[in-house]
Amino acid sequence: MAENVSNTSKEVFEEDPIHDPSIQSIFCIGYTIIFVLGMFGNVLTVFVVCRNKDMQTVTNFFIANLALSDILLCTLSVPFTPLYTFLNKWVLGKLMCHLVSSAQGISVYVSTLTLTSIAIDRFFVIIYPFRQRMKITTCFLIIFSTWLISVLAVLPYGIFLQHYPVNDTYLCEESWPNETVLKVYGVITIVLQFVLPFLIIAFCYIKISFRLNDQTHNRPGVTNPRREAMERTRKQRTNRMLVAMVLIFGLCWLPFNVVNILNDFNNDILLWKYRNVCFFAVHVIAMSSTCYNPFLYSWLNENFRKEFKQVLPGFQQTHENPGRENGTLMTSTSVLRRSSSVRDRKTDRITETTVAYRPEEERVDFLGTDESSLLREGDSDRSSPSVSGGRQRVSLSKLEAPTLLPIGNSSGHLV
Repeated sequence: MAENVSNTSKEVFEEDPIHDPSIQSIFCIGYTIIFVLGMFGNVLTVFVVCRNKDMQTVTNFFIANLALSDILLCTLSVPFTPLYTFLNKWVLGKLMCHLVSSAQGISVYVSTLTLTSIAIDRFFVIIYPFRQRMKITTCFLIIFSTWLISVLAVLPYGIFLQHYPVNDTYLCEESWPNETVLKVYGVITIVLQFVLPFLIIAFCYIKISFRLNDQTHNRPGVTNPRREAMERTRKQRTNRMLVAMVLIFGLCWLPFNVVNILNDFNNDILLWKYRNVCFFAVHVIAMSSTCYNPFLYSWLNENFRKEFKQVLPGFQQTHENPGRENGTLMTSTSVLRRSSSVRDRKTDRITETTVAYRPEEERVDFLGTDESSLLREGDSDRSSPSVSGGRQRVSLSKLEAPTLLPIGNSSGHLV
């Protein structure tokens, strides 16, 4: 029996195009690029969050957790998956057979569930801006739950992995009790790992996009054609960001999950000559998400980008935010100030009040918005109190969308 298995394995090895050195070289180049870029971007993301306490917010902790799961993917899945197939044998021993394969599944679950957590967090921040923000302890509890659910979901897979000898080599393969168990587990996996997270992420970002569009259209006091054009540009940029987040998640993981579910339900595919080539093609696409995530969730985040420039050698601080001094963020190209006086009736003293506002540009940042600044900017014209001083009464509602500049803004903003 062992001799038959050995002969069959040898025939498959010789016929499988994945063992062509030229094809292996192409995949090795792709995996090398993914490993270098993924490790660089994700390690840098975790480093800046650990380095600066101001970066340790709820959103940034989720992003750091996403980076950790992507580091695990780069470390275990990117090198070991092609190594096993290219060599056509498992050379790392029985313990590593169970640990490596299980850790690969855990990292995929953590990555997708963390992306879902980020979407849900942003949904509540922007759709329900006046609710209390999530606490750090709650954030840590969600992160812990994400890892626990991932371990439990992958546990059956780890149990039914088998490390067994074939001739002079060892293989590390799944060995399920029967086909029914394999198919049920495959369906559960694709639902929890892709379908459900994708639907939740798409729902959250679609609702956020509609809310931001309504806010832009209903914002009072925006009569300047230039400002209206800038509002439209920001809206389009935000919508492109939302679409990119959904599409990249879907395009990276849909092909991989489709191939896996077909392998579970159609045994004839196992005999297909190009099965392994097809698998590695979709596997490279899925692993490339470890490169996209740092760019989407970190580099496009203004505060992350500033920290990266401080850490990386060769980057000089640009003057894109000339008003950032002593923790004060002033992002408009022309920040004007208006002063009004307030008389204290008890002490008969007059206090000068300065309001900074942006007449030409208001930045609308999507992710990481602390409190409810996205919606308060639109509502401030209707609810701002009047300030009187002597003969002159200055109503803040007459100013063009006044915005008090935040002090020590440490939330993660994705532009």
